[in-house]
Amino acid sequence: MVYLYDEIEFEADDAGFDDNFYNIMYNRFASNLNIEGSGAICASTDTETPGGSYYYHWMRDAALSIKVWLEINDCEYDRVSEVMEAYVGWVRNAQSQIDVNTDVRVEPKFYIPSGRPYDGRWCRPQTDGPALRAIALSMWIMILAKRGLVQKAVTDVWPLIKYDMDWITENWSCESCDLWEEVRYNDFYWNRAAFMYSLRKVAKCAEILDNKSNRDLVKNYRIIADEIELSLMLHWNKDNMFISQSVNRPHDSSVIHAIVTFGAESGKTPFTVCSDAAADTLSELCEKFQKEFYVNFVDNRKGIPGVLIGRYPGDKYAGGNPWVLLTAVTAHCFYLSALKILSSRNSESTVERNNFQGWKHLLKLPPNASCMDLAKAQLSAGDAIMKRLYEHVKDDDGNMHEQISKFRGLQTGASNLTWSYANVLHALHTRKKLRLNLTYINR
Repeated sequence: MVYLYDEIEFEADDAGFDDNFYNIMYNRFASNLNIEGSGAICASTDTETPGGSYYYHWMRDAALSIKVWLEINDCEYDRVSEVMEAYVGWVRNAQSQIDVNTDVRVEPKFYIPSGRPYDGRWCRPQTDGPALRAIALSMWIMILAKRGLVQKAVTDVWPLIKYDMDWITENWSCESCDLWEEVRYNDFYWNRAAFMYSLRKVAKCAEILDNKSNRDLVKNYRIIADEIELSLMLHWNKDNMFISQSVNRPHDSSVIHAIVTFGAESGKTPFTVCSDAAADTLSELCEKFQKEFYVNFVDNRKGIPGVLIGRYPGDKYAGGNPWVLLTAVTAHCFYLSALKILSSRNSESTVERNNFQGWKHLLKLPPNASCMDLAKAQLSAGDAIMKRLYEHVKDDDGNMHEQISKFRGLQTGASNLTWSYANVLHALHTRKKLRLNLTYINR
């Protein structure tokens, strides 16, 4: 059913969330890490959701949450080391487990605190896990190296990364369940973007460790990454101008998440967060979800800017609602693009040579608008989305759920969801850096 009649309002003066609310979410997020001292990250403490108990360590949720934990703490050793040491221990234990269902490296979830693979029926394999975990551990290696703990990185962390990467180099084109654990295919945009990014990230990490025995590995990682990049280009839907997740699930917000998670660094993906393809995909998906959910129609009538975002049009899980983590990552895409555009405005980079016409069209700016004008408009657009999200979560004491009811506008689904905290906190952290950058430039 289509409820929508209005254009999306992409303008707001603030994001709604203040420092106190941020700190409450941060503490709730931290409490879901290193559960029972095991190094596990629980998806949620909620044991009674529409999909059953969420009190498991999902490899995907955990790795993404660890990546965010490092970034919102500015990769400072003293702030992250306790969680990271425990997480490394968890990974070592998980990789050594016997899994009767699949290769343990592509097992989606594990019991807490034992680390034993889940032995019930599930959608397996889920092949993005090794890549996401390798990315998080590579970031930890960079922190250790900066601290002068290279030998510790080589001994304790590198073997875990290499074991995951061995699976990727041999199996990256195989069939997988999607990240929503519903459909199968061998060419999801999310998975392949994760593979490519991890291969290039780990290659750089190996060079920093300066282990001569890794030289052939590094070369091989980059060759495979280049091959995957060519396949990613085929996900561009030239007829409707958006990046498709897959043939059997073309419109999917996981693509926006992939753009943010893997597209912030030029040279690591064909569709960066600054690309016109990113803007066109945002436009396509935001418009579809604006028309999908009654709550968006109601918010429009109340004069609340922004848009709430779901997984994909026609979603039926728990009634098919907007998701907190996907709304936040959509706002993050605007913030991150602005930050990257500003940071490269005085360079000769590809970013600077881009005219950003897709972004300007999305935000109704003239073709000759400056990078500064565009960044300010992107900040405002991100704030509009976060403002709408805030209106629906502000009365729950900082508890972030999985979803927001498409009819009532109240939070629903799994409560205390770690991935939701991660994405909201990450978006606000990037927003803070963007505002500081804009302030410095305007001085």
